[in-house]
Amino acid sequence: MGGAARATSARPTTDTFEVARYLRTLRTSDAVRAWRGDEIRRAAEQLAAVGVHDPSLVTRDHIVAYVAQMEDAGLTVETVAQALAVLTSYFAWHCREHPARRGAAPRTNPAHGVRTAHSAACPDCGAAGRQRADRGSSLKGACAVRDSRLPAWAPSRFEASLTASAANTRAAYRRDIELFAEWMDAAEPGAGPRGTDRGHVRAYLTVLHDGGATARTVARRIASLRRYFAWATAEGMAGSDPTDAVHTPATKGRLPRPIDADTAASLVSTEDEDAPEWRRARDRAVLEILYGSGLRVSEVCGLTLQSMSGDGSTVRVMGKGSKERLVPLSAPAKRAVARWAKVRDEVVAPRSGAWLFLGARGGQLSRRDVARLLDEAGERIGLAGGTHPHALRHSFATHLMDNGADTRSIQELLGHSDASTTQRYTHVSKEKLRAAYAESHPRA
Repeated sequence: MGGAARATSARPTTDTFEVARYLRTLRTSDAVRAWRGDEIRRAAEQLAAVGVHDPSLVTRDHIVAYVAQMEDAGLTVETVAQALAVLTSYFAWHCREHPARRGAAPRTNPAHGVRTAHSAACPDCGAAGRQRADRGSSLKGACAVRDSRLPAWAPSRFEASLTASAANTRAAYRRDIELFAEWMDAAEPGAGPRGTDRGHVRAYLTVLHDGGATARTVARRIASLRRYFAWATAEGMAGSDPTDAVHTPATKGRLPRPIDADTAASLVSTEDEDAPEWRRARDRAVLEILYGSGLRVSEVCGLTLQSMSGDGSTVRVMGKGSKERLVPLSAPAKRAVARWAKVRDEVVAPRSGAWLFLGARGGQLSRRDVARLLDEAGERIGLAGGTHPHALRHSFATHLMDNGADTRSIQELLGHSDASTTQRYTHVSKEKLRAAYAESHPRA
């Protein structure tokens, strides 16, 4: 969340933008809600500076100019892309809430379709990678445009040094460092890693805490900073480690929140009757695998045609840390994959490669695509509050545990390297037993 780490100053009134009213419509955490509010208010201040005080008068040119201003200020590609995504969501809401008067031309979202300079002309990412380039912190690897930002902090070199970590972990560490570097450049321009001391780190953690960040988020940021400054010190970029003696907040272990078996079955079997057959078949296969085999969403997106066994009964999965495992497919998942295979050619494109699941334009299915199709499935069955892809993985493991599977087998199926991670599902089952006892036994 970029806003949690960017310095703030005294702000003029932005009441006409109805930010508080918009934030009340969001189903998200307080920290994310606060971050989005900061992003919108920051944009409103810049718009007011050029004489635009009414969001109904904001044009595409205004948004393009604001994006260019952020990029010229040296903010990272992810921060600019995230701010643009927030504005796109906000103006979509504002257009719905304040439609044009009768007889006037309908309002259009001024942020819709606006691209960052990076996504429009990146020589490294190229046309095939532009969709990924706009996905915020999911962006991984070298990129000339991205690496030109925050040069004193060398985030790309730091990311490249994390050779033992998975790609998602490297990207998360880099993003944490970029957020801290942006905050430092705003709080004390030119300080860089060598000019960072313990007081800076503690002040930054205070900003995170005041912004509503959870103890888990703060702990992860500290871990990222410790990893970075250990590297920066070894590289001669910092004289000492400013994270020494910085306290890491205690975090409470979170138990998984599974979906009950009946709801999970309804969720994975529902289909959009108005969608084309290829989409219905793909969505059904994805959901059946998420719940029936307990795969992570990134693992499902990473499946290839070669991942499937000859008889379609098992799938070879590349998990965290490039560790492979063989996972059985449920009978419904096997049938769903076979159904999808018959219509996959309808969306195959030159960039499809060997990816098993494809998006509408023929590219690799993304995690956002999976989250979207799951949201739609939840709406069709009236699932209050919605759900997320990892909840199906939690449900897979919990339902196995409830029905007598041993912990070691579940650990192998989930691909956990540490048995203590799998033990969480034992606790969930114990809580279920306690609840049943309390409700049923006369002496409870």
